[in-house]
Amino acid sequence: MTIFAQEIVVWVLVFLRTGAFFLGIPLFAGKMIPKKIRTAFALMFSLLINPLVPAELDLANHFAGVILLAMNEVCIGLLLAMTVRMVFFAVELAGHLISYEIGLMASNSLNPLLGSSNATITTLLYYFSLLIFFVAGIHYDVLQAFIMSFEILPIGAFFLKASPTVEFVEEVSHVFVIGTLMAAPFIALNFLVNVSFAVLGKAVPKMNVFMTSFAIRILSGLLLLVSSILLISSYILENSRRSVEIMLDIIQPG
Repeated sequence: MTIFAQEIVVWVLVFLRTGAFFLGIPLFAGKMIPKKIRTAFALMFSLLINPLVPAELDLANHFAGVILLAMNEVCIGLLLAMTVRMVFFAVELAGHLISYEIGLMASNSLNPLLGSSNATITTLLYYFSLLIFFVAGIHYDVLQAFIMSFEILPIGAFFLKASPTVEFVEEVSHVFVIGTLMAAPFIALNFLVNVSFAVLGKAVPKMNVFMTSFAIRILSGLLLLVSSILLISSYILENSRRSVEIMLDIIQPG
């Protein structure tokens, strides 16, 4: 069997896009999975899809052209990965807002997936959203959309041709909207508790309003978190499925 140099270049470019993609998607983006395992997984996946990938290697005739194509494939892979991660960024934002509103911001725990110390509610919601992501089978849709990205932007096609900047900025702004919507009930709860105890403090001047309201806010916040778990799940599920569509829309040639 003869292997041509062009086939090797195509496989390397496929591996670069795949490796950059697995570098940023959920579960693989943290420090829990070693880099060797992530690299091996990307290598195996690129070997499987390499025969199905179309290629346009007009610039691969010289060394500078190959470097330019390699940088282009890395940018495409990271762009697709960040699109999938948008939902998890929104979940982390919601977790920080909820922790602040119910008074648990000082309670931190280590998130081994990301290798960072976050508020306990943030870590809990991150694991919960990751569980929904895999149980609902969205990871299959993500992998299928990633394979389809080679049909939309073949190897050698520049991602700037798709003009993804405007749509990517819109998705970043959408993160703040989703995170705020998830935390909206807790913001309203904190407002009601503060107003209620402000009135109670005027009616009963000797009452320690601060300490009492702090305990009530934590207790009612945890009860509201349990009650609103279905609402949070619907936001995570809906926007995770939406992110798969955005993956393909963001790289469509303009």
